Amino acid sequence: MGTTDTPLLGTVSLRDGPDRIPGADRSDIGAGYAGAIAAFVATVLYVGLIGIGDSLGFGVDWTVNTLFAALALPFVVPAAFIVGVVGWRMFSLDSSASSVVAGAVGTVATYVVTLGLVGTLLTVTAILSLSGADPVSAAAFSWGLVYFAFVFTWWVTVPVGCLTGLIYVTVIADG
Repeated sequence: MGTTDTPLLGTVSLRDGPDRIPGADRSDIGAGYAGAIAAFVATVLYVGLIGIGDSLGFGVDWTVNTLFAALALPFVVPAAFIVGVVGWRMFSLDSSASSVVAGAVGTVATYVVTLGLVGTLLTVTAILSLSGADPVSAAAFSWGLVYFAFVFTWWVTVPVGCLTGLIYVTVIADG
């Protein structure tokens, strides 16, 4: 892939420009940033599409979904960053096809890491008697929360993850 194929992608690279992001010159950290940005974009896109569905009368509640998405952001964005860094260190990619698959796998892995973060937080607060729940119920609630998050959002997050994987590998190859 030559630079003529992706002039726009080269201009949005995290590694270029005077305000570049710390550590983005390393491909693994850049992959983490790409994952985190993808998680943020997918969340905002989800809220926007749900808003459109709500305004068209498709029976979705925009307010509830917006609050759900806003509460997810502090967990999903760091989880996607972690998955991006670890994923790149484990599987440094160089082809378009593998990057699309890695984007999909990374997206699903982000749900798993999010489950770990949310589950740990809710279970620890239950153990410390801060939430009023018992630890088993807190852990079960965490699993259900992330399960339903996947069921309701996969249709946005997986395509965004695939596209992000493709864009990132293209930018790295051109860089």
